[in-house]
Amino acid sequence: MNRIMTVIQFTFMTRFRSKSFRVMSVILILLLSIMIHLPALIEKLSSHEATKIGVFGGKQMELAGKLASFYNNQPNPDIVIIPLPDAGSAAANEALGKQQIADKKIKGYLEFTDAVAAGFPKMVYKSEGTMEFSLKGKLQTALQLIKTDTALQGAGLAAEQKANIQAPVSLETVQISTNDKAASGKTESQMVMSYALVYVMLFMLYMGVIGFGNMVAMEITAEKSSRVMELLITSVSPLKQMFGKIIGICLLALSQIALTIVVGGINLSLSGSSKLISELHLNWSDLQISLIVYFLIFYLLGFFIYATVFAAVGSLVSRTEEVGQAIMPVTLLIVAAFMIAMFGLNNPNAGFVVTMSFIPFFSPLIMFLRIGMSSPPIWQIWLSIVIQLASIGAMAWLAAKIYRTGVLMYGKRPSWRELRKAMRAYKV
Repeated sequence: MNRIMTVIQFTFMTRFRSKSFRVMSVILILLLSIMIHLPALIEKLSSHEATKIGVFGGKQMELAGKLASFYNNQPNPDIVIIPLPDAGSAAANEALGKQQIADKKIKGYLEFTDAVAAGFPKMVYKSEGTMEFSLKGKLQTALQLIKTDTALQGAGLAAEQKANIQAPVSLETVQISTNDKAASGKTESQMVMSYALVYVMLFMLYMGVIGFGNMVAMEITAEKSSRVMELLITSVSPLKQMFGKIIGICLLALSQIALTIVVGGINLSLSGSSKLISELHLNWSDLQISLIVYFLIFYLLGFFIYATVFAAVGSLVSRTEEVGQAIMPVTLLIVAAFMIAMFGLNNPNAGFVVTMSFIPFFSPLIMFLRIGMSSPPIWQIWLSIVIQLASIGAMAWLAAKIYRTGVLMYGKRPSWRELRKAMRAYKV
């Protein structure tokens, strides 16, 4: 026990004191802080001036006036309607509109045509911009309300009746569980919080397993290439040595996660981010502690099942330059799991997603996703955990044999036949 603790402490402190870990931690803190405050910074730096839209009324002067009145009656309109005089012809109007745009007096101009669609004049918006879907949507919404109001006036309804008809419908979403009939389900606020938390934690799982799993392979290969392994293998058993390195780097990963959470919490508590949180309808009271507990469980399970494979692969490589190529197949498994998880964010109860949540190399991400975005039966959660624990035990047994055999093989990478022959001669 003392020897494995020595390996854990040595691995953790060596990597913790390394310049690369400190630099990456500082970069991570800076990136996280910038990302959290980026919306507030963009809002402060961006112009708050309303978009000026010119309108040629012509025969539809009344509609142009209603559109201008619609935006003038709003408290903080993001669009200002600028009436443009009718120049007498379509060509003259177009020349005037282009000149107004060139002089920066308007962003674009709206023309009412003589054609009619569904009882309302067709319109054309012209500007130098491209992909202005947001602006188009705002203008369509305003014109639709004007069309509705015009129709209601013809019906002779009272102002209160018109207000009731135009008022938006109240609709609240609640996620229910068919597995637990006594459960009340998740409210819309809880679903938003779960979605945000699952999205962030999936990235942390993905980046943690890739980054620190790669570190396990690099650590072993570096010692092997420097011939230090020949001395270590005689004083510490391969199983203790391998798990000592894995646990040491796992603690390093958890310390970085803790640092990330602390930095994220501090930045989110600042006044600049409170507006962003309110706009996203996030409520800290809806944060589920059980989801954080499950994150730690599945993070550890995912880290250990991949780290044992990384350790085994790293022991077969003699030079650090070859590590990236050797671990590529394992990395592709993590990428595949992450892509399935991204698909499952919007469809967590799909049959394919449910099936993948029980496959060891995929379940750390997929089952955690299902827990956050739906309500899987508790027996499925524990079945997934048991399968992963059994898989870690099997992978540890196999990895220890590969590790013990591979760390003393130098030169070319051993073939599977040579590796099997050497593994049979050694019992863990």
